[in-house]
Amino acid sequence: MFLKYLFLFIIVLRDEDVSNLLNNSEIEDFALSDEDLDDHDPPFRLELDHLSSSSDSERSEPETIHEERIVQLAPSRARRGFTRGRSNRGRSSNITSSASDSKILLPSWSEKLFPSKEMELSQPTYLPLNSDFFEKLTYFEQYIDDKFIQLLVERTNQTSVKLHGRSMNLDMKEFYVYLGITFVMASVNYPVIRMYWESKWRMAIIADNMSRYRFIQIRNSIKFVFDDDVSQAERAEDKLWKIRPLIQRIQEGCRVQEKEKHMSLDEMIVPFSGACGIKQYCPGKPNPVGMKAFVLANPSGIVTDFHIYQGSTTYKELEDSNHGLGEKAVITLANTLVPGHILYFDRYFTSVKLANELLKRGIGCTGTIMKNRIPAAARLVLKDDKELQRRGRGSVQTIVSDDNQIAITKWYDNKPVILLSTVEAKEPVDVCQRWCKKQRHYVTVNRPSVVRNYNKYMGGVDLADRMLAVCPNRYRTKKWTQRFFSHMMDLAVSNSWLQFKRDQIDKGVPLKKIQQLRFFKLDLGEKIIEMYTNEETVSADSEEEVNAPTKRKKGKPTLPLPSMKRRQQAAKHMPLFENKQARCRHCHYNKSRTKCSTCNVSLCFTKYRNCYKEFHE
Repeated sequence: MFLKYLFLFIIVLRDEDVSNLLNNSEIEDFALSDEDLDDHDPPFRLELDHLSSSSDSERSEPETIHEERIVQLAPSRARRGFTRGRSNRGRSSNITSSASDSKILLPSWSEKLFPSKEMELSQPTYLPLNSDFFEKLTYFEQYIDDKFIQLLVERTNQTSVKLHGRSMNLDMKEFYVYLGITFVMASVNYPVIRMYWESKWRMAIIADNMSRYRFIQIRNSIKFVFDDDVSQAERAEDKLWKIRPLIQRIQEGCRVQEKEKHMSLDEMIVPFSGACGIKQYCPGKPNPVGMKAFVLANPSGIVTDFHIYQGSTTYKELEDSNHGLGEKAVITLANTLVPGHILYFDRYFTSVKLANELLKRGIGCTGTIMKNRIPAAARLVLKDDKELQRRGRGSVQTIVSDDNQIAITKWYDNKPVILLSTVEAKEPVDVCQRWCKKQRHYVTVNRPSVVRNYNKYMGGVDLADRMLAVCPNRYRTKKWTQRFFSHMMDLAVSNSWLQFKRDQIDKGVPLKKIQQLRFFKLDLGEKIIEMYTNEETVSADSEEEVNAPTKRKKGKPTLPLPSMKRRQQAAKHMPLFENKQARCRHCHYNKSRTKCSTCNVSLCFTKYRNCYKEFHE
C-alpha cells in the first residue's frame, strides 16, 4: 500500500514543481559567498616530476633532474541553488603553473667529459723515516720495543700474584726468548706443539732455550692490563680494554710508515671462531669469521693504520653525525692523512656524501658504488644494463655532477660495474685482454682510466692478508686475546719484511736474492733468541762469519764457521785438564783428568767415551 502512494506522489510531482521547491527553500541562506569559498577552498598543490624536453633543439643542453613545481588549481565556484554533477560542472579545470615557484632539490647530473685531476701531496707531508741502515731486528722494533715488553711483563706478574698468590718471575729477556720461539714455530710449523720438545723431532733452538711447561705457562698468562685498574664504566665504554695497550703500540708503529699518494682502505678479519663479544662475519674474506678491522694500507701491502670494530662504541666522536659505519671508518682513518692523497675502497664504503666530505679535506677518492646509493637524479641519466649489453663489452658511460666535482662511470665487461670518483673517469681509455667464454680465447676490451687505476691501487689490504697467511702463528686457543696478540705479531713481522724488501730493491738487490718472508721470520726469531740467552752484548743482527777459503777445485766445500756470538754461546763450559784424576760425575765408573770450567766436575773426554758432551746436553 505504501509503494502505491509513493508511486502516485512521484507521478504527480513534476520537474517544474521540484525546481520551484528548491528555489523557494531557505537552504541558500546557509550557502557560502564567493569570498567565503575562496577562503575555505585553499589552492590544491601538486608535485610533478618535470623532465627536460627530448626535442632535438634541447638535446644539446645538459640533462637536468626533475624539479618541484607548485601547481595551483583554480577554486571551484558553485552557482547558488544548483548542485554539482558528476561531470564536474561548475569547477574550473584550468591548471596554472608558475616558473617562479620552481626550486631545485638536488644537483643535476649530465653526460659529459670529466677530465682527470692531478693531486699533489701538501708539503711538508710526514716525518722522514730513514731505514737505509736498518738491521732485521730494527724493522721489528718499530712495533715492539722494550718499554712495551716491560709493561707486559709487569702486568703478567701482577696478575699471577692475584690469581695464584705467587709471581711468575717473568722478566723481559725471557719474554723476548718466548717471542723468538713463536716466530720459529710459525716458520717451521709442526702440527702439535709438544713435537718441538720430543727427542725424535725436537728443535734445538727451541728445546734448549725454554722448557715446554714454561712456554705454555707464559702463553696462557700474557696480560696487557691489570684487571683491577679498569673500572666498570671503562669496560662498558671500551670492549677492547684487555688489549688496548697492544693496539696503541702497533698503531704507533704503523703510522710512522711512509704513506704513498695512492692508498687503499678495506676490511680485515682477525680469524677466531671462539666466544668473543666483537666477533663478526664478513663473507668473501679468506677467514670470514673473527674480529673485524678497518685497515688503511699502501699498494705494496704495508699497513699504515687500522681500527678494530667493536660495535656502536667504535666511533663515538661521529655518533651525532648522519654517516654510516663505512663512511665513519673512512673519515676517521683519513684524519692521519695530509691533503693530496687518493683513497680507493669498495662498495661497502662508497657514497656521494663521503666523497663530498673527503673533498673538503683535499683528499680524492675512487670506489665501486651500490646502485641504491646512487642519487635519484643520476639514476635517471644512467643507461640501463641491457642497453650497455647491446653495445657490447667495453661500453662506457660517464655522468658528471653539475659542479664538476664527482663523476659516476658505468663500464660493461662480463657484467656492469659502476664506479664513483672525484679524480678520474673515462679518459684516457686503454685496452685490456679479457677472457671470452663463448669464443674460448682472450679478446681486446676498452677499459676506462678509473677502472685501470682502481685495479692497480685497490689491492693493498688484500696483499697484506696474503702476507699474513704465509706463516701465521695460529695455534688453537679459546682466548680471543691470545689470537689477537699472535695476529698483531704476524702483522708486525709482515710489515717489517715488506719494508725490508722495499729497501733491498732500492739498493739494487735482485728479487731472487731477497730473503723470503718465511726465512726472514725464522732468521728474526733466531736472532732474538740468541740476543737474550747470553749476557754478552753482541749486535743482534750481526752476521760475522768467517767465509770459506777461496775457490777449491777438488774436495767437499768447506762449511762456513759460525758467527762469533754462536761460538761464544757456551764459552763458560770449557774443558780444563788437571794433573790429578777424579771419578767421572756422569758415568760414575771411570776416572778422568778433564773438568768443566763452570760446573767444576770431572767428566770423561776421550776417543771412546764423551761424558762431557752427554752431561751438558
